[in-house]
Amino acid sequence: MDRNNISLVENVFEDAVSDDCEYSPPIFLEWKMVFVGIIGLIVALISIIHNSLLFYTFSTSTVLRKRNLTYLMWISGCDVFISLCYIAIMCVQVYTDYFESFNLLVLWHEYLRAAFTVSHITLSAASFLLMAATVERYLQSTADNRTLKLFQILATHRAYVVFCCFLGSLIFRGTVFFEIEVVTQPNCTGFSSMGLAVVPMFGESMDVVWRFFVRKIVTVFLPFAVLAYFNASIVMNVRRTDRDQTVKALVLFITVGTRGEVTRLRSRLRAVTRMLVMVVTGYLLANILDIIIAFWETINIQSLQEQPSLYTVLSDISSFLPIAACALRLPIYTINDRQIRVEVRRKFCDLITRCCPCVLCVNHQRKKLYDHQLESERLWPKNEPTPKLEIRNYGLQSLIMARASLSTKEIYDIQRFRESYDV
Repeated sequence: MDRNNISLVENVFEDAVSDDCEYSPPIFLEWKMVFVGIIGLIVALISIIHNSLLFYTFSTSTVLRKRNLTYLMWISGCDVFISLCYIAIMCVQVYTDYFESFNLLVLWHEYLRAAFTVSHITLSAASFLLMAATVERYLQSTADNRTLKLFQILATHRAYVVFCCFLGSLIFRGTVFFEIEVVTQPNCTGFSSMGLAVVPMFGESMDVVWRFFVRKIVTVFLPFAVLAYFNASIVMNVRRTDRDQTVKALVLFITVGTRGEVTRLRSRLRAVTRMLVMVVTGYLLANILDIIIAFWETINIQSLQEQPSLYTVLSDISSFLPIAACALRLPIYTINDRQIRVEVRRKFCDLITRCCPCVLCVNHQRKKLYDHQLESERLWPKNEPTPKLEIRNYGLQSLIMARASLSTKEIYDIQRFRESYDV
């Protein structure tokens, strides 16, 4: 995104270096200190802790690796860097102005280009990864055989999709490093002796095309539009196919196991879908203000700059909302998915036990924090044969219904149901 977490810094880039060496502090400095320097710092630290724990859990848990939560794992990794860059760029800038620390100002200018570039790349990568996860879930929610084949292709090449997401982010956002230059004024001292400037790369006309049309459309407007469309489509498809899932649940009840197991299978798919829908909805709500500002800047930036108070407040809020969305990832995952909740708690206790052993975590570890019912939520393992039908467990009426329902197409639907589960 063009403005997420770093929108206010772009305003600094556009300011010309003052010739009279007069330093004027930013407006609403007290507001910035409270909202960005305190609240923003706390939320960013929470986001770093939450997403670091999620990334560690997804990458080390053998149970969760079977579900192929690749996109969610890398999104959590991106969220860690996004939150770190928010602190390094936005919070430190406010501290520099509020405490009038020249040493902090020099340090901020030294790492700004790298932090600015990393923030841009990880923001775009997280958006692309979320797009890939949403499109994949949409293909699962449809009943078309062609979409199933496309889903199988994407599901077997997730590593390549992740690589393409980061590569695209690097192409469209990596040039930010060369578009920024730290300038100094030898005739001035203090805060007026250093500043930032935008360096043209392709010429004035081409820079406008690249920055405000190609890059902004691909990394700002396109992800927002795609996620909004597919998120709504997923919800509609889930409602439309609920009756079909009921028929499949009946067949699975007859051929696989007890009614409780089938119910848990269906609830797991709904939980995963609900979890992704909540994440995407949070992304859309967190970026709607950024989209409005970006659209306003593209059409008439002068009218926006003529209202510095409004521009400053909107920029601070639009930079804060994505960090808040990042901090909510862990609560969303743990509330909707029981298996993720158990694995996160287990990994957290393992880390606490290694660093500072305590009785509580040792007791949790002795219990292994493992619910054997979670494994029974799975269908039969892929390497094992399909369980045979036990007539004595279900009765004659269920057997007749199974024979009437279980055709070649239904067997294929069971296979689709099993494949769509392992995500």
